[in-house]
Amino acid sequence: MQELKAPSTLAQLMPLERVREVAARHALNADQQGVLAAEVVEALTCAGFSRYFVPREQGGHPGTFVELSQRIVAVAKACPSAAWCAIIQAVVGRMAAYLPVAAQQQIWGDSQDVRICASFRSTGKVEAVAQGWRLTGTWHYLSGVDFADWALLCIEVDDGEQRFAAIPAGTWQVLDNWQTLGMRGTGSHSIILDAVVVPTHMTFARTDLMKGGSRHAQGPQYRASPIAADAQLFLACGLGAGWQCLEQWRDSLPSEAVGEVAMAYASAEAALETCGLLLHNSCQAIDQGELSPLQIGRCARDASFAAQLLLDAVNRIFRLSGAQAHFSSNLVQKSWRDVQTLTSHIALRPDFNFIGYTRHALANRP
Repeated sequence: MQELKAPSTLAQLMPLERVREVAARHALNADQQGVLAAEVVEALTCAGFSRYFVPREQGGHPGTFVELSQRIVAVAKACPSAAWCAIIQAVVGRMAAYLPVAAQQQIWGDSQDVRICASFRSTGKVEAVAQGWRLTGTWHYLSGVDFADWALLCIEVDDGEQRFAAIPAGTWQVLDNWQTLGMRGTGSHSIILDAVVVPTHMTFARTDLMKGGSRHAQGPQYRASPIAADAQLFLACGLGAGWQCLEQWRDSLPSEAVGEVAMAYASAEAALETCGLLLHNSCQAIDQGELSPLQIGRCARDASFAAQLLLDAVNRIFRLSGAQAHFSSNLVQKSWRDVQTLTSHIALRPDFNFIGYTRHALANRP
């Protein structure tokens, strides 16, 4: 792990514009080296992303999804990989609020600025031991793992139940295997564990998270299903990347642009604005608290629909950008690659979200 300076006592007050400046300065290096610079990670922490959903019971001041989505879009315009890691810090911090109080105190007892990464599929070996489980093997694609203080791992226990288990940094080995088309700077490597024992009180049931019902934290932030909430934040990251792509292309266009180029610019801008409206509406609904299955499905549906609009717009921009966009240092190409990778995430896949929404919609016909 890279050495980072401890967050300042005014960590939550770092201006967002300052975070964007730092992220933009290191964006190309993050893409080329496959990891965020330590200065960027510190800026994200000092802007309060890791503490965004720390429960009040642990001294936190949890925020809204509307505000978080706006902040993510802003950072993603500078560096989508930095914005993605900011999402993970916030989202997995929210997940940690589902842990029992004793576990929460162990994680946040000394500071709310704790960086947590996660693996969402049970891929390693899990053995029952006295008052817990022993974990051995490989868990995949933990964004920001190089800078994480803790990790939440999906595990499948003996009876087939899936749980999330919290393990501290120093208990895993990073496997450098994140070589992707886009979102390279997220450093979403796999990890290897060798007989790491997790006590029962450091775990929680995955079903609690999916239903949106923490037993150990109070507030509407902990009654949101990730099927609705996480999809919006991933869309926010993609939307920021889309605006970055459009603005870079716009700066290369002549003021008298006509024909297909003019049509593409106008339609791309309208598509991104439409994505922003769908994003805002869904986040407003999520901030109200517990949603019905139909409302959860609608939020996921709108995220997938917006992601497709975004992907179509960016693909058209890339096609019309000419030979210059085929150089790896070109920001239009970088944004295009990031959007390809980001919109393929399962949380934004239309074949998953459209079918799920339609099932609920038909079941709720008048």
